[in-house]
Amino acid sequence: MRSSQVASAILAPVFAAVLLAGCGSPAATTAAAGAQCGSGPRVEVVVELASKKVVDGCVSFKGSKIPALTAMKHSGIEFAQQHFSFGNAICQIDHEPKSYSHCFASGQPYWALFTWSGKGPWKVAQVGVSQIELRNGNALGWHFGPGTPSAPPKPPKGS
Repeated sequence: MRSSQVASAILAPVFAAVLLAGCGSPAATTAAAGAQCGSGPRVEVVVELASKKVVDGCVSFKGSKIPALTAMKHSGIEFAQQHFSFGNAICQIDHEPKSYSHCFASGQPYWALFTWSGKGPWKVAQVGVSQIELRNGNALGWHFGPGTPSAPPKPPKGS
């Protein structure tokens, strides 16, 4: 079994529970300190830390789309970023790693970003978080790991 398949099999129940519980509900957030989910269009931010702890935030917005970086800022999830030629990258989420000197240090774990359109599989982001726009029902998935981190599992229908 490929490592991405193993990770999907392990992470699927965690992500499914978070997304099925509903945006902003106490059951849905394991560590988000300010998930802003109301009625209308909304997006989900789901983070799996190296410890397997899940941090979840839901953000409602007005209009037809929201910049992914804005969604991160309103999710209630702590993060630090750095600018690169491809856009902004996230170097730290929920104080993981505790410190860093380079966002993508050679041979070290890093935050891989995935997007979900509301159907189909997660897709590895080809640009930085500052270059992504989300629409109602979309999700950002973050996974901290070395090399080529495995994609998070596909969110369940109805999230």
